Amino acid sequence: MARLSGLSLIAMALAAGFAYGHVYGGLIDSGSPEETYGNLQSSALLFRYGIGAWGAIVLLDLLVAGSLHGFLREVHPRLSALTALIRVVYAFVLLAAVAHLVEALALVETAAPPAEVLLALQRFETVWSQGLILFGFHLLGLGYLTLRARFVPSYFGGLLLVAGSCYIGIHLARMVFSSHAESISMIETVASVPMALSEIGFAFWLLYRGVGRRFSQPVASLS
Repeated sequence: MARLSGLSLIAMALAAGFAYGHVYGGLIDSGSPEETYGNLQSSALLFRYGIGAWGAIVLLDLLVAGSLHGFLREVHPRLSALTALIRVVYAFVLLAAVAHLVEALALVETAAPPAEVLLALQRFETVWSQGLILFGFHLLGLGYLTLRARFVPSYFGGLLLVAGSCYIGIHLARMVFSSHAESISMIETVASVPMALSEIGFAFWLLYRGVGRRFSQPVASLS
């Protein structure tokens, strides 16, 4: 379960780097509907590959939800199941967000106005941002479970709790203080360091050390 979780998390990070960092970040300019429209017209195949990568991320989220539950369930079965369920719900919210990427590409192919295409892309960002609040709660549950599990280094629990709080705070702020988007983006840039350290670091620990540590240390019971 540890190795499966680690491999899935690393694969997810690579897919996200391609789908969001390379494809979405390279083709979408929220300040220029015409340029975005032209980019999608000229790079439609690349955008389709990006949508495919988002689909892979959804499947990997479901896989990680199950494998992490299997890895941590004896720490506290009900909390582990709830934590997994939150990630499953988040995966379906992400799937709903990705549907708007499909919509945006369809609008380009039917020669809809650039403004309509940009609105579809903005709906993707809005739905995904709302889903990331759920993801933050998943990380809070995961952080608490790892703090209680003596077979996991405690600093991962702390990092996951910080990352979960950052996800919740940043994306709630995007909903409530939408007029301060630039300031929120600056805060997100700073917070991305512990967020990345917690998720990627935990993934590599699960891959290389998780299984061995899993069976060499006792479990701290919550009861």
